[in-house]
Amino acid sequence: MVFVHLLLTSLLSLWYDGATLASWLLAFVLVYGLLKLLGLLLPVCRVYAMRVEAGARFVPWFTWKVFSASLDVALIVINPRRQVNSAVVQVHLDTQDRRLVTVIACLLTLTPGTLALSYRPGELFVHVLDTASADPVQQAIHDIELRLMAWVYPMGDKQGGKHDG
Repeated sequence: MVFVHLLLTSLLSLWYDGATLASWLLAFVLVYGLLKLLGLLLPVCRVYAMRVEAGARFVPWFTWKVFSASLDVALIVINPRRQVNSAVVQVHLDTQDRRLVTVIACLLTLTPGTLALSYRPGELFVHVLDTASADPVQQAIHDIELRLMAWVYPMGDKQGGKHDG
């Protein structure tokens, strides 16, 4: 579906305005709208549209999380008197899909102040640079997991059992 979306977008953009960035973005949105409408008839188009929407919500949200974590780490480094409470937190994961767990671990490792250490089925161990308790860490990771599952499994296959690999 991504290929079809990008192909139709490129063709429409070329036809309309010679493939400028503005015409390509406009064509992308128009083709997305068409695919969303086709989703009323074709389930594959509906699932694709739901994934585009979830991805469009996830990327800016996670970018903001990385930016705010970077500021938190910078404040820790700038203030040498600040008491830092590092911890290794055990987090229960709802998904059993090892690929999704890998993505979650990579995203955590990309986020300043956190590092995914180990995984056992259903449990992820994360080192956190500064936390007063495990609860906010567990909630933040659960939020990442829910948003990723909405992106990867837009129809609600929460466990991802058929994708265990």
